[in-house]
Amino acid sequence: MGHFVTGLVAKPEKLESFARKHSLHAPITLTQSLAILPLRPEDIDSILPPPLTAHPDGFNYLCEQLVRELSMASSRGSLMYFETEYFGGEGAQGATVFRDGTIVLGPKSAETGPINEALALLGVRVIAPARDEFETLGLDRHRHTEDWLGSDA
Repeated sequence: MGHFVTGLVAKPEKLESFARKHSLHAPITLTQSLAILPLRPEDIDSILPPPLTAHPDGFNYLCEQLVRELSMASSRGSLMYFETEYFGGEGAQGATVFRDGTIVLGPKSAETGPINEALALLGVRVIAPARDEFETLGLDRHRHTEDWLGSDA
């Protein structure tokens, strides 16, 4: 089973504003007063005109231009960008947290850990029976970015 999700996590109003600005689909409400805005490759393409430059190691879509855009979007709050790419138990995840226009974590990529570290910076606390912040928010409910679209949970 694979897991390929790219998106943003933040307070719903921050993601709603970002989605409106870029004519994207609506964010999906999660627990702990947060939401996810799934980002398909075509969504990223619509936000940023090519050519895209300076992709940090371990990231497929994060680039210099997207970092600038997300930094601006994080004014007066926090915003997390993340990617997962796993297949057959192999792969990696990456995350970056922006707060008040600056990067406070990352870009960080590893087999495990960066997303939970980023979610903790957003204030997510593990609630049993979940094993970690990722599961607490319900980010494990869908294994592909497209599966989040049209979903209300």
